Amino acid sequence: MSVVSPETLLSSIREPAAMLDHEGHVRAVNTAWSRLDVEQALAGGRFAIACDYLACCAEVRSVELVEVLARGVRDVLAGRARSSTLEYGCDGAAPPRHFELVASALPASDGVGALITHYDVTDREELAAARRDAEERLKYVLEMLPEGYWEWNIPTDEVYYSDRWCESLGYAPGELEPNVGGWVKLLHPDDVSRVMESVNAYLEGNSPSYQCETRLRMKDGKYRWNIDRGRIVARDASGKPLRMVGMEVDITARREAELVIEEQSRRLRDLSTPLIPITDKVVVMPLIGIVDAQRADQVLATLLEGLSRAQASVAILDVTGVSLIDSHVASVLVNAAKAVGLLGAQVVLTGLRPEVAKTLVKLDVPWGNIVMRGTLQSGIAYATRAERATSAS
Repeated sequence: MSVVSPETLLSSIREPAAMLDHEGHVRAVNTAWSRLDVEQALAGGRFAIACDYLACCAEVRSVELVEVLARGVRDVLAGRARSSTLEYGCDGAAPPRHFELVASALPASDGVGALITHYDVTDREELAAARRDAEERLKYVLEMLPEGYWEWNIPTDEVYYSDRWCESLGYAPGELEPNVGGWVKLLHPDDVSRVMESVNAYLEGNSPSYQCETRLRMKDGKYRWNIDRGRIVARDASGKPLRMVGMEVDITARREAELVIEEQSRRLRDLSTPLIPITDKVVVMPLIGIVDAQRADQVLATLLEGLSRAQASVAILDVTGVSLIDSHVASVLVNAAKAVGLLGAQVVLTGLRPEVAKTLVKLDVPWGNIVMRGTLQSGIAYATRAERATSAS
């Protein structure tokens, strides 16, 4: 069997490399090692063939660093370890560089030697440092959020809640289950399906972001409204999400104000479209102000619901207080008459002032079977007569 020479072995290694004998002297080096001329890099011209490698290292680097290096290299030379690795910075280079030195056991005819391989890991270290800096800045910003933040390890399903996040809901740090299932238990039951659909849509790439309104149960049993936002901050080589960070903003006060406004609006709509019973079979709806699209829908809904509930046969729409009757309002009235007709009832339109009547004539609206009267009083009189006639027959 042919024996590979040290020179042949070293020439196959692209990184700077040197071979030590069992006493730690440099036995051979490759071309890349010779070209490395930065003394602080623990490689290069100063570390020539036959020199005591560790002694040369002690001349150019600090005592602390050389002690760590020597311990690892001696363990390899003595057969106590298969390899030893040391990472260090080289401030003497311009710009500063980062290196990784690996000492590997290398059997020799006169005992165990070592292969010293030298790697420039500056780019890797700079990338790692930038990532650490970014994470530190992110953590600092997140810690300042009033409701704190959460962090989800997607493969393991572990969730970290910041202390402030827990405390904002009334819980002690560490009191909540550290997983997605624990978070789901805090969600209002009516929100679970909607919120999880939003989360999954983002994870699967079907949504550009995750943002959702949620209700979380506080320790006192009350629910807090939140805007929950999250973003994927780490993926594997295939693009699969690994880690997600998010925060929540308390919007309870805003939501409660919105609910109050919605209730007030509902009551105003009801007041603006009252349905007044005159007899068992006749109801009156006085309209006042402006009839826009939203109010038109309310008029129709209230009218049909009231007729169905009261089993009335005549509905009087009094437009005395409507400030403007145009084609839009006219179409609302016609549609109301058609819908009422489907229930077997009739519409009586009252309060048509002369100028309004002229406008309606010009609009050429097909009024169908709508009965028109000038005043509400005359409309009520007509309706009651019609009711009596129907009863008599």
